[in-house]
Amino acid sequence: MLQNQPIDIYCMANQDRSDRVRWLIEELGLDYRDHYLKRKNGDLNSPRYLALNPTGRVPTIVDNGKVIYESGAICLYLADKYRHKKELAPAFEADERAEYLQWMVWSVASLECVIAHMFTHVNTEAEKAETHAFVKKQCEIFQRALNPILEKQEYILKSGFSAADIMLAAVIPGAWDYLVEPNPAIKAYMNRLMQRPAAVKTRVFEVPDVSGH
Repeated sequence: MLQNQPIDIYCMANQDRSDRVRWLIEELGLDYRDHYLKRKNGDLNSPRYLALNPTGRVPTIVDNGKVIYESGAICLYLADKYRHKKELAPAFEADERAEYLQWMVWSVASLECVIAHMFTHVNTEAEKAETHAFVKKQCEIFQRALNPILEKQEYILKSGFSAADIMLAAVIPGAWDYLVEPNPAIKAYMNRLMQRPAAVKTRVFEVPDVSGH
């Protein structure tokens, strides 16, 4: 299975949800091209982009003519398709396949959904306090899921580093004070992942610059 041309990544910044996609592609050793869209210029609603992604959101990739959007779906697709390059997804018949799928989906459907509350607009200090209390409480629940695993192994799967770690690590910093700082095992896990050369190269953990986007 050959990659005939670079994977096109449509995004607004290096640190939007395209970060996890770019990191995974770099780990797989594939070529890619970034296409930066600007909201203020109407790029997300242009006929050309809507033909690729009718929701007008990012990221979207084009891989040898195959168009895919939703970062979780993109990473599932890439890790499976290019498994011959690097085994970042358990084989379909592997015992860990179910756990892998669980964490790939959990990272966006549960964890990221909760963290998103931190970035919603609130009108008063009371609303802000209520939002942070909600996120803190949810993170205490999440700790019950993550800590027992990360206290005994370096990565979320016993077999080692996988695309599931990329998905988790790209989301977790959004609740750093509540999820990482109180938990040495999660903090050590994040430090390991943040030091990976592919993560450093793709600037996943830099503070995003969204000016002009």
